[in-house]
Amino acid sequence: MNRRLRVLASAAALMLAGCSSVPLTSIPPLARIDAKTTDLSMLRVAVQLPDALRPRSGGVKLDVVTKVAGEAETKTSFAMMEMSEARDRTGLPVPPQGSSTYAYRLSPTDAARFEALRASMIEQGKHGKRGSMGLGIGAREFCRANAAPQASLPVTIYLMTSETKSFVPVVKDFDLLGDPTMAGGLDSIQTCGR
Repeated sequence: MNRRLRVLASAAALMLAGCSSVPLTSIPPLARIDAKTTDLSMLRVAVQLPDALRPRSGGVKLDVVTKVAGEAETKTSFAMMEMSEARDRTGLPVPPQGSSTYAYRLSPTDAARFEALRASMIEQGKHGKRGSMGLGIGAREFCRANAAPQASLPVTIYLMTSETKSFVPVVKDFDLLGDPTMAGGLDSIQTCGR
């Protein structure tokens, strides 16, 4: 299994993968993550959004992309559960004024599903089939908290694993309004409470 972790991020139902928003300082800690041994009980995701947007329940996902030699790439999505306690945000930077941070973890059921997927990859490796696993973080379902026009909508996404031991920014201050395709998709987001 490839020990390097591929980290992709998405926002507003459109992938941010390939964007240049991954901070260079995040690459070394992210490269230490081993998807086949990372402690899933420590896996955390945090999303910092302007107060104009809120993630919908079940809208933050962890995508696991697996590839076994000679087979097609497969993506499995896991819904992340929001954590509401202040201690769940320990180590996260204080969000700038006008922004909020939401923290997430895998549910016990999805942690078991992830573990089964990981065990399957390890078993295939024992039979000589090389493979790799990559993680993608997606905040795909939002609602609008207010209709006031915004000059920018910066999104920051963090990941914490047993290897990083703290939240590492995966995407930092990616402006959703700075990309015409994403900005167009934001027009269809419903107001919160509907």
